[in-house]
Amino acid sequence: MLKIAVIGGTQEKTFQKVGAKHGCKVLFHDGTGKQNGRKKSFRTIVKKADVVICIYGSCGHITMECVKESCKQLDKKLIFHKSRGASGVIQRCLEEFPSEQAA
Repeated sequence: MLKIAVIGGTQEKTFQKVGAKHGCKVLFHDGTGKQNGRKKSFRTIVKKADVVICIYGSCGHITMECVKESCKQLDKKLIFHKSRGASGVIQRCLEEFPSEQAA
């Protein structure tokens, strides 16, 4: 099962529902810095994921830099995506891992 970390947005349940439909587990972070220890919270979610996708327009530059740094340190695939739609986000990740698509 492909584990996808989605960074940015507000539709956590929708991402999880669409991910499950495609046989994926979605880990979600809204991309805001409201949580204490921002770098630590991103590192934790990145560590658990197979692929990380940052949604442009749904998180700030500092968030993107923190996530990029964590992905580099943990050797995780990072994708930047323009669309905020859940189906497009999940599909974009599956394009990177075609063997993970549900039959």
